[in-house]
Formats: sequence, structure tokens, C-alpha cells
Amino acid sequence: MKTIPIIAVAAILAIAIAGLGPAGTANAAHVVATVTTPGVLEVGQPSQIQVTLLSANRPVADTVVTVYTDASFGGVTGEVEIGTMTTNGDGIALFEYEPRHDSAHELRMEYIAPGDTEPSITGAAISVAGASQLHQSTSGIQVPGLNVWFIIAIIGSVWTLLFSVGWRVFAIARAGADAKTLIAPERA
Repeated sequence: MKTIPIIAVAAILAIAIAGLGPAGTANAAHVVATVTTPGVLEVGQPSQIQVTLLSANRPVADTVVTVYTDASFGGVTGEVEIGTMTTNGDGIALFEYEPRHDSAHELRMEYIAPGDTEPSITGAAISVAGASQLHQSTSGIQVPGLNVWFIIAIIGSVWTLLFSVGWRVFAIARAGADAKTLIAPERA
């Protein structure tokens, strides 16, 4: 019976020592993300956006940050990935952003902190001024080397060939008519 209390005391002592022992690194994932953007951006002018990741005031290095924004194309609106960047040894990731139209832009940054399995999200609102739109779509098919003058030359060549054939048919028909008048009087 004396062995049960000794085993119980040894188990409690082992648990206490394990609980008070040196602690490992805790992945608390309390990463603080700071996004630094320039004031007002200009349409078509690239600007750098800086994302800084810190955990317990220490930089979080080698973390991939993905940047998303809202977009619409062909009547479909949704979120589009516009780039990725990796934090350096100082926990800083730089992303070059070139806005394509004026308005307020909402950027969403997503990253997975070391020790986490789910992504963390941060965002930034950016004001853009300038022309209303950077790109304008063009109609028709654009083929390099095939410009308007080349097409005009082809059409002109076709019409010249048709005119030449028509002229020759007319000349043959006229020569045939002249031959009939020369042959017909000799028979009479």
C-alpha cells in the first residue's frame, strides 16, 4: 500500500516539474501588420506600398504577402490577385502598385504568420487621382506589320487586276466584232 502514495507523489512531482520547466517558443501569432502608402497616387504612376510584419516587436521574415483588389471585367466583378511579395529580415515587404483608374482603391493583403495555418488579413485604402482611365480598348484585330496602307495596297492590286481583265475581255470582244465585219463581206 505504500507504493501507491509514492507513485502518486512521483507523478504529481513529474507533472509539476514539466509544468515549471523551461518553456519553448510560443507561436502566439500576434503578428501586427502595418501598411504604409504614399498620400494620393496618380493614375499610371507606380508607387511603393510597404507592409511591415512584427511579432512581439521583432520582425517576421520570409513571410509571403499576397495583395488583392476588387476589379470588374466583362460585367463580372470580383477580387483579383495583383501581386505577391516576401518580407525581408526587417519584416518589410515592398510592393509596386500602379493604379489603372481614378477612385478609391481598397487593397487587401493576406499572409500566413509562422506557426499559423490560417491566413491573416490586413488592408489599406488608397486614393487615386488623375485621368479617368489609363487604358482604352480598341476595336478590330491588331496584327503586327499589317497596317492600313498594306490593306489599301492589296485592295488596290485586286481592283487593278479586275480592271485589267475587264479591259482585255472588252478588247477581245471588240476584236471579234471587227473580224466578223471583215469575214462577212467576202462571202457575199
